Amino acid sequence: MSVASPDDLVNAVSRDRRMVGYRVRRQGDGWIELEVIAQRARMAVFLVLAWPEVWKDPAAMQPHLVRARSGNYGLILVGSDLELEDAKLDAAPSDADLTAIVSPIAMVRLLLLLRTRADAIALRMSSAAIELELERSRHENDMLISIGRALSQERDIQSLLAIILRRACEVTSADAGSVYIVEGQDEDVSKRSLRFAVSQNDSRDVQPAGFTMHVSATSIVGTSVISGDRINVPDLYSLDEPGAGNNPWGFIHDRSFDDKYRYQTRSVLAVPMISARNEVIGVIQLINKRAKGWIQLELPADFENGVVPFDDVSEAYVSALASQAGIALENVLLYEEVKTLFDSFVKAAVTAIESRDPTTSGHSERVAELTVGLARAVNRSESGHYREVRFSRDDLTQIEYAALLHDFGKVGVREHILVKAKKLYEHERELILQRFQLIKRGYKIEGLEKKVRYLMEASREQVAAELQSVDKDITSKVTELDQVIQFILNANEPTVLEQGGFERIAEIAGLTYRDELGAQLPFLNHDESTCLQIRRGSLTESERLEINSHVVHTYNFLCRIPWSRTLRDVPEIAGAHHEKLDGSGYPKKLKGDQIPVPARMMAISDIYDALTASDRPYKKAMPAEKALDILAGDVKRGQLDADLYEVFVGARVWAITNRGS
Repeated sequence: MSVASPDDLVNAVSRDRRMVGYRVRRQGDGWIELEVIAQRARMAVFLVLAWPEVWKDPAAMQPHLVRARSGNYGLILVGSDLELEDAKLDAAPSDADLTAIVSPIAMVRLLLLLRTRADAIALRMSSAAIELELERSRHENDMLISIGRALSQERDIQSLLAIILRRACEVTSADAGSVYIVEGQDEDVSKRSLRFAVSQNDSRDVQPAGFTMHVSATSIVGTSVISGDRINVPDLYSLDEPGAGNNPWGFIHDRSFDDKYRYQTRSVLAVPMISARNEVIGVIQLINKRAKGWIQLELPADFENGVVPFDDVSEAYVSALASQAGIALENVLLYEEVKTLFDSFVKAAVTAIESRDPTTSGHSERVAELTVGLARAVNRSESGHYREVRFSRDDLTQIEYAALLHDFGKVGVREHILVKAKKLYEHERELILQRFQLIKRGYKIEGLEKKVRYLMEASREQVAAELQSVDKDITSKVTELDQVIQFILNANEPTVLEQGGFERIAEIAGLTYRDELGAQLPFLNHDESTCLQIRRGSLTESERLEINSHVVHTYNFLCRIPWSRTLRDVPEIAGAHHEKLDGSGYPKKLKGDQIPVPARMMAISDIYDALTASDRPYKKAMPAEKALDILAGDVKRGQLDADLYEVFVGARVWAITNRGS
């Protein structure tokens, strides 16, 4: 038997037992489409045999050529050698599955040809499917790698959780989802709690308030925490009664959220995040896997037709992601614990500093707030010298720590110098006052002695006049002495601004009195007069040098701490906050660019707070305007950074940080 026409082929399919497995799917004028199951790949392929009346007509041929490029469709031209010789196939696409047979053709040859073409098409389709699967696997693996990289680089817990959820929704085509964090350390997991950390919903604008709930087997997330297993619910709306049929977990779906937002929580996948210590520390819950072609779920019918169960591939990828996320989350939680521990240590250190001098309480925190505020203002600058300077989150943390600890070295300064409020120490002041009381008493005794002499030597007529003269002399001396005492007490008050007028101290120090033994002693000794002639502040030069040494103590102390790479410059920054651009600062007398930029910012903040801080025993609080004028003076003298000062003033950093003036 041979085949020469479409009718011959139709008859062969219907009658020849050798063509079992072939069926005529469609046919038209001059062509027949056969459907056959390829034996090697066990898939349906389509073979179209077209006679000359089709392939000689370009219009009739065109749809077959298009389909011949689809992958599972083979086009076979049928005709005599002479007819095929004249076939014009120049317009045929190079990737079309196209072959030819000479008609009439023996049945055996036809069967062999059809089987060969079917197997070739099936193998091509299998190969394409494998390549597609490989490409999809590469894409998903690349995505997992990029996710892992992103997770390993993120240290902010909220940002990390948002990344975890967003990526989980991406790889599974989930419409919504949330991440829960397990909190508490109780050995009994059911006594721990779940914090609803982050969520997203592509089809509804939902602003969920954070809440906490107990770990309980009545919820999908709670069950996942307790069991440590994945939970995949194909359709919450079709669950049987608790404990029966497709509901072995005993879940009861609370539809209050669905009713409120006109939503339907259908397919649900909950995957636990497990730490390196094999503890469940969180759960990724995904909702409503969208069917292929669905972007949003708006109408009730969308949830019927556009939502499918989470398949094995989705489970596998979310499990891989959860594994990465669990380690990343544990690392972030550990990082947060270490950071909290270190923050507490820094604050304890600041408390230790300020407990030695309660009058400066809050100074370190305010300087840190001002310096970080100035750094953020620099980040916002779009003009000026620092327009291209940007401080990262780690940089800001480093600046904050350096500012908080900038005065820690004061623990190495003797306390009586650290808290010295006046030019004279209290015991020195009391000694001077007692001395002057002694001088007063000496004047009075001297006057009484004169009176006695006059009473014994003078006549009655002379006594009254002489006694009056003696009293007047004593009163004059005591009054003058009281004025001297008041001047000394006034001179004992420290000043913030330089001013003169202390020459009289030298005159007073030159005055003498006689003690009970007759020895001639000065009103003020050398040390006392030196202290009272301090022209600025309350410290002598030696005391000032000891106070200044706190920067060296700070640097040496901070250098003993094994700082991380992101905080390694804390000692240098804190140790340079008293340096001046002109080299007049201390302790190293650094100049210009030798001083780190954060240290220059801290210098401005430190001076501003020292001037504007609340009243202290040795100074009054200064208005912001006056403090800025003093800073401007230091800028003009080339001591402070003019560009940073302009940013400080332009951004009103002191106001932004809620300090006020």
